Amino acid sequence: MRVRLPRVYTINKKVEKNSIRQVASPEFEIEANIVRFAVEGAVGYEVSAEALPFRVLVLRDAPRDLTALNDAAVLKCSATLGDDGTLDAVTGTWLQHSSQPAAPNASLDASAKSAIASWRGAFRYVLEDRAADVVGLRPPQAGALHAIHAHWSTSNEVASVVLPTGTGKTETMLGVLTSTPCERVVVVVPTEALRTQIAEKFLTLGLLKAHRSNILAESAQFPVVGLLEHSIPTVEGLAAFFSACNVVVTTSHIAAKMTLECQAHVAELCSHLFIDEAHHAEARTWKQFKAQFEKRRVLQFTATPFRDDDKQIDGRIIYRYPLRQAQRDGYFRPITFRSVFEFDPRKADRAIAEATISELDADATGLHVAMARAYDISRAEQVFKIYEEIGRYSPVLLHSRLTASERREALAKLASRASRIVVCCDMLGEGFDMPELKIAAFHDTRKSLPVTLQLAGRFTRARADLGDATFIANIADPGVKGDLEKLYSQDPDWNELLPDLSDSQIDNQIDSRKFLEGFEPFSGEIPIQEIRPATSMVVYRTRCSVWKPKDFRKGIQGVKASDKVRHTVNESENMLVVVVGSSKGVSWTDIEAVQDWQWELLVAIWDKERELLYIHGSSKSGEYRTLAKALCGEDVELIRDPELYRCFHGVKRLLLTNLGMNEQFGRKIRYISRMGADVASQLSEKSKRTARRAVISGIGFEQGGTATIGATKRGRVWSFQRLRLESFARWCRHVGKKVIDKDINPEDVLNGTLIPKLVKQRPAVMPIAIEWPDSIYQDQESVFSVKLGEHGVKSDFWDLELKLVEPSETGELRFRIASESMEIILRLEIIPVADDSVSTYRFVQEGEPGILRRRMKAWTLAEFFDENPPQIFFADGSYLEGNLLVTLPDTYAPFDASRIEIWDWSKVDIKKEAQGATREKDSIQYKVIEDLKAANRYDLIYDDDGSGESADVVGIKVTEEDARTTIAVDFYHLKYSQDSVAGGRVGDLYEVCGQAQKSISWLQNQLRHTELFVHLLRRDPKVRKGVALSRYQTSDRDMLVAIRNQSRTAALRLRVFIVQPGLSRAKVSPEQLSLLSVTENFLLETYGVPFGVIGGA
Repeated sequence: MRVRLPRVYTINKKVEKNSIRQVASPEFEIEANIVRFAVEGAVGYEVSAEALPFRVLVLRDAPRDLTALNDAAVLKCSATLGDDGTLDAVTGTWLQHSSQPAAPNASLDASAKSAIASWRGAFRYVLEDRAADVVGLRPPQAGALHAIHAHWSTSNEVASVVLPTGTGKTETMLGVLTSTPCERVVVVVPTEALRTQIAEKFLTLGLLKAHRSNILAESAQFPVVGLLEHSIPTVEGLAAFFSACNVVVTTSHIAAKMTLECQAHVAELCSHLFIDEAHHAEARTWKQFKAQFEKRRVLQFTATPFRDDDKQIDGRIIYRYPLRQAQRDGYFRPITFRSVFEFDPRKADRAIAEATISELDADATGLHVAMARAYDISRAEQVFKIYEEIGRYSPVLLHSRLTASERREALAKLASRASRIVVCCDMLGEGFDMPELKIAAFHDTRKSLPVTLQLAGRFTRARADLGDATFIANIADPGVKGDLEKLYSQDPDWNELLPDLSDSQIDNQIDSRKFLEGFEPFSGEIPIQEIRPATSMVVYRTRCSVWKPKDFRKGIQGVKASDKVRHTVNESENMLVVVVGSSKGVSWTDIEAVQDWQWELLVAIWDKERELLYIHGSSKSGEYRTLAKALCGEDVELIRDPELYRCFHGVKRLLLTNLGMNEQFGRKIRYISRMGADVASQLSEKSKRTARRAVISGIGFEQGGTATIGATKRGRVWSFQRLRLESFARWCRHVGKKVIDKDINPEDVLNGTLIPKLVKQRPAVMPIAIEWPDSIYQDQESVFSVKLGEHGVKSDFWDLELKLVEPSETGELRFRIASESMEIILRLEIIPVADDSVSTYRFVQEGEPGILRRRMKAWTLAEFFDENPPQIFFADGSYLEGNLLVTLPDTYAPFDASRIEIWDWSKVDIKKEAQGATREKDSIQYKVIEDLKAANRYDLIYDDDGSGESADVVGIKVTEEDARTTIAVDFYHLKYSQDSVAGGRVGDLYEVCGQAQKSISWLQNQLRHTELFVHLLRRDPKVRKGVALSRYQTSDRDMLVAIRNQSRTAALRLRVFIVQPGLSRAKVSPEQLSLLSVTENFLLETYGVPFGVIGGA
């Protein structure tokens, strides 16, 4: 027979609703003799065993007279002896036990001190040996303990310990407590569930006091543990509570609710602060509490020392146990990833649910529990209905809006295996401990790497009887960005990817930390990692061999004794950071006691290689000349116009957004500033002769991406960014390299600048294309849809075509938004107003209004375009946005006619463009596809013809070189001829050149790179007249899925070809060559896209 008995408490009391407990002996299970027993007023069982120094009476009710049973321990419990001979009395309550004091402990402080005394010399570094069945510390626990004590031998700086979930963070805390030993520890955790879990570990000392463990001596007592669940409002109350404890466990919420006085007093009472899940510790509620422990030892524990908001986690990483090592050592079990592929969200949910049921059916242990994760409560309820409809494994729903009893009932069903599926959103996070959770079904994917890693750890804990974990997700459109995209790809190996991603992120944190550690100690009020200067500076030429950052005070004028000045220097990076706080009077009173504090950030970087000094000042006031002299000597020289304007070098298609000029009127100089469309009025030939540029800023393209840049004649240069210090230093050096480059003529760098001009009517030039506003391309296509009328049929964005209607050199500018099933037509009206130099515009819809939706927000199409005008491109290279016209300042050389590639079109009807559902062999598209197949240049050829197409034909080739993947994409834009004979008709080129120019939308950002391949995946199959036809001309969907996944990290190289059999190289007209030149230069100057032309002889 066996009996399970509950733990015995030496202390078990409440102080202001908060419990204080100390275990005398933990719960245990032993072989025993069990016989029925009765005493006056109670019946039950008598338990005796050689291991028990006294008999134990397990009684259903309390006996009338306990004094008659002084020789026994008495337990009140309704448990009955099971058929297997087991008496499970672990839920009972001790009425009498020799280790339990007869009266409340009069001196709780004495118990806490006694526990500390018992730990001195009691800790042993016994290492686990699973082969020899030795219970001991795991390698990461022992390593962390040694690292912590090594750190404390030389420093009291905040320290971080990085241990993957499931490797024993809490046991490491217990080891620190008892091996130091710590006088008093406060442990702060993010959730109530984690508070309960960790408090339980401290109460029993976990592994340290486990059966057959020799880590702690037998004489070592259990700690007195306080569970701070309710705020204690007074300093006196906190002192009474904390003084009685060795360990207090609380949440960040409770800690943050304390007054500053109470927080400071807690820091006085405690020798150590432990922070669990330290990636939360940069939140405002945590930081204020942690700041009180500046003179105490602070340890932070986390599996993921990085955050989604890019904030640095304070503290040096003193020990890191890599996730890959945890896998090797068997603490992090393997993950099997099972994917479904479905773009329709409703079908995807069903497919994931069915895959989850299939995994439970295949579970040989019969113990696995599946978690179906949704984004929020409404989605969880929606997903829960699907599992209910399937009707297997009794699913339960868990979320924060359920009552406490409903949550307990659901958890009880999971614990008893009455249910093996739980549908939730964020209820099963930190602090939820169920090793049987082995199947994760992601109906909505986690959006961040830290949370994904934390969650993965819940499913990969090692236990011999449970096996490995399975993750299930829809990979068609996972909706994740960055590193997470690799996890939701075709056949991903999470066992390789998770440690790689974790190591990469932690390495970045360590590198960034090393940069920050190069600074001398800085103000605790303003952590150095929180400083993000705007990209703005002045640049000085220096002639010194060393700089003197410690002399900065000589260069800051007007600092009063009452001002606050904080500074730090990074010697290796030659960077000085200064923060100056000045008290200023307020406008509404002269009372000196009422002051306003104003703060200025100064950052100075000496670029020794280029002999330049960069100075940033957050107030942007002046040139900081005295500071420059103090740092680098009297002979410093401010770089100003015209040299400074070299910073614009390399920025292509610069569109001026601000232009300020000083105009000379006799002896007077008038400064006039123009912004937006008003810039054009400053650039007349007369003003160029009489004016000098004072301020210039704009937006353009540099190094294959968008760039903002601005400069003033007095020496300031800026960009619209805010960066970390290390990134700011890189930006400074990038600009500095340009401004001292003598090969750049500063007078030429603004040649070719694009000038927006307010117009009162459309230009008399042929429009060739219309493009969605840039704001559309900042998000995925899947978040947009269009309906014709409020109750019309919805069309997905990837099936929509935005196209000019009957374009001409004069008349209305009309365009349509069309799919295979609907068409909406709008027109642009430019309206002159009273002042002859001013106009406005509006978009008018013809017929029933179309509705554009972006997630939950809706506009009529006219309203949307009024706020976000589309770009209309013209044959001369100009474009119109609403009533703003941007024209090209230069005329390009004609396109070289010899570069027109001649194809044989003798078997093709050059007036027939698309191959259609029957793949007509005499069509232009069929000819192009077959020739590309024969050339065997591509891994995949795709027919994307139709409304919403990226191009008529897309060819894709993936190459690997020097461990770098490049995806080469060729767009072939096709256009039928207006005549059956090739010639020099410019009308044959208008539309196809417009399509070519629109191709750059896929290069606007990394998201759009991947969206191109998602776009292609969504559009298969091609449906014509009710016939579904595969768009894959070579290869298949699996290949395109693999390419999409590679696109998240690979380089994308785009080439654009136009195909017009009606274009004759021999008869090509000057108008055609001009239009081809405009198109080529547009593609090259924006994103460096090569351009090719295919025609006829």
